[in-house]
Amino acid sequence: MKISEVIKILMAEQLFKRTPKGRKLTEFAIENIVAALEDKKNYDQQAIKCMNCGLITSSLLVPEGCNNCGSKDLTTELTQQDIL
Repeated sequence: MKISEVIKILMAEQLFKRTPKGRKLTEFAIENIVAALEDKKNYDQQAIKCMNCGLITSSLLVPEGCNNCGSKDLTTELTQQDIL
């Protein structure tokens, strides 16, 4: 899925400061989500999901692993069940 397809989930993560799994977000992860939302030129890029904590964000912003928990177990294969 593209970032443009997960805007609602990014906004919910930012608002509630939680991942879709309910895990609390770190300040760094929140900043990452804000950056993904503000970067409208890259809305056609892939969204990525952490298989550990459930964070969904831009694949461009996670080169070293999850910005929330540090896990390297990430996937770009999101389904309709993953988004709001």
